[in-house]
Amino acid sequence: MPRAISLCIPVGGVAGLFYIIPICVVLPPLADILEAPVAQALPYIMHQAMGTAAGGVGLMFLVLAVCIFCSISITVAAGRVTWAFARDNAIPLSWLWKRVDSRFGVPIWALALMTLVQALLGLINLGSSSAFVAFTSAGIMALALSYGVPIAISLLNRRREVMAAKWNCGRIVGFTANIVALLWIAFELVLFSMPTALPVTNVSMNYASVIVVGFMALSAVWYVVYARRVYKGPPASDGIVDDS
Repeated sequence: MPRAISLCIPVGGVAGLFYIIPICVVLPPLADILEAPVAQALPYIMHQAMGTAAGGVGLMFLVLAVCIFCSISITVAAGRVTWAFARDNAIPLSWLWKRVDSRFGVPIWALALMTLVQALLGLINLGSSSAFVAFTSAGIMALALSYGVPIAISLLNRRREVMAAKWNCGRIVGFTANIVALLWIAFELVLFSMPTALPVTNVSMNYASVIVVGFMALSAVWYVVYARRVYKGPPASDGIVDDS
């Protein structure tokens, strides 16, 4: 399983080239893409590449199918993370979100919460596209930070715990991968904090960094007020050898 997980990135990267390269080859002029209807570049590129609206819609259905499966997996992952935090009493109403349905064996309440949150976030785009872009960018930044924090802690600790695991990438490959990951995360944080257009106005301003800092502040307040008394951290991993 760990080897399969580690192969997802190189296999996905190579497979993605078979999609990206043809798009780059058939790209129409950049000025035309910027003037695409409803500011949707990809459908416009598909339409121009196929020469007909039906052909463009057909290719977009393939993209939409991938997005649907990806959305399902993201929702399931978010539900499991919510359940894990609720199991450790780290979030409000933990008693509800940590319930596991006896019939299906899944945390249905946590999944329902994540589905509701996603639906509400989608409604934001109806009122303000700038706010929607800010929330989506903030989600990407928060995800990157959630990866970066444990990687940085592991590096500061000279990867001692990781090297004691049953499976690891070794000292050289693992250390190099960690450094590259942190550099990429730093680049992501800057990239997704940038405005969507120049000159910057109240509409084109990207408020993602404000949202990220705001949620971090709320989390810190929640920890100080309540969670620090009950949250003991996740259970020890069975993949780490305890020498004590």
